[in-house]
Amino acid sequence: MMRVLMQFIIGTFALPLADRLIGSFWCASDNIAIAAGALLMLAYLILRPLARLLLGMLNLFTLGALNIAIDVGLLYLVTNMFPGYILYKDIFTLVIVSIIVNTVRMLVGLIFKKK
Repeated sequence: MMRVLMQFIIGTFALPLADRLIGSFWCASDNIAIAAGALLMLAYLILRPLARLLLGMLNLFTLGALNIAIDVGLLYLVTNMFPGYILYKDIFTLVIVSIIVNTVRMLVGLIFKKK
């Protein structure tokens, strides 16, 4: 439970981090980026497991590439909830942002792993 909570809290701040690191990804303010990050983490908690469950066999055939597509799709969904406030250049930018968010979540998961 603590691991999931820490992944949610710290993962929320991964989107403002991506805003600072990537020039082709732009958020209007830090508050917008934090709100979008919280929505993204909520989508990761609820929608991501459902999508992975439903698309499990197809993911097997794509050798895991579908996981990246699911993450990018969730990021696309969240960024479209903030029209004009979150902008990105192209889909490749969303792939990079998704990798940053997943890397932060993975590192937090490793730090707070059950012993």
